[in-house]
Amino acid sequence: MEVLHWMIKKVRQRIMDQQYSIGQTLAGRYEIEKVLQNGSYGIIYLCWDLDANQRCVVKQMRKSKRKENMENYKQETTILQMLDHAGIPKLIETFEYEDEQFFSMEFVEGKNVEDTLFDTKQKYSERECLEIVKKLTAIICYIHEKGVFHGDIRIPNVLLHNDELHLIDFGLAHNLHTDDKAKENGEQLARDDFFDIGDFLLFLLYSSYDGETKRNRPWTEELSLHPKTTQILKRLLQIEPPYHQCEAILTDIWEAISLLSASD
Repeated sequence: MEVLHWMIKKVRQRIMDQQYSIGQTLAGRYEIEKVLQNGSYGIIYLCWDLDANQRCVVKQMRKSKRKENMENYKQETTILQMLDHAGIPKLIETFEYEDEQFFSMEFVEGKNVEDTLFDTKQKYSERECLEIVKKLTAIICYIHEKGVFHGDIRIPNVLLHNDELHLIDFGLAHNLHTDDKAKENGEQLARDDFFDIGDFLLFLLYSSYDGETKRNRPWTEELSLHPKTTQILKRLLQIEPPYHQCEAILTDIWEAISLLSASD
């Protein structure tokens, strides 16, 4: 019975969740060039904006998930509307087409860090890692000032292109102005973002690690880092007293970069 129920559920989802094809035009404006992602909660398209004559990204919410996902959709679009930062794609508009919910946003060039590390096998020096995380942290400082907590800072959600860095996917973000959870747990949500920055930094630092990773061996033994970088990581990962303010992280990163530059 469970298998039958699962099959019926999947068939129902397939019927309800219409995926549009390359070449189709949404709402008379967005011509689909490519399906970028087909996730459990939504479909993301690379489109050509016929009005603005430029590429953009369009996100379609799955109809089968509308009941439980509508709040996230509203939250994400409200947050994107609030934010105005060069490192965050800008919201163009929200729209409905053929009883489907969409929103469009600015397209930014770049490859996500996950692909950069694991497909391209890019290696970064300790200083380069800190320079990248400095840019990411500056974006986090900006959104925290606006009362927004990202909640999903991971290597697939950071795009790199030349010297530019963009933070994407605010689908799990919290808004201090409209979200009761954010109002009650703002400090914890901020620390969660800081922890994710630390995890992100570790991924970057391991890009130049040539040794054999052992399951029970901690990163403090595997990575040869400047003491200041180690201290930053320990505070981000809450091994040592954690950061309470984003600006303090930026200050320490600047100091670590200066110390590494002086020792070159």
